Amino acid sequence: MLEKHGIFVSEEARERITSCSDLDTLTLWFDRSLTATTTEDLFAEDPEVPGTSPERA
Repeated sequence: MLEKHGIFVSEEARERITSCSDLDTLTLWFDRSLTATTTEDLFAEDPEVPGTSPERA
């Protein structure tokens, strides 16, 4: 999705995304990918959503 929007995805970010097996995290990242302007937007901490800190994702 990010690449389709012209956003560069590093190998590190690609590995993080493809190796994630947590459905809730993947859903969150997908939702964020719809409005993201950078790859880092996917991994940003959301204080309103418990467990979304970059360390937990």
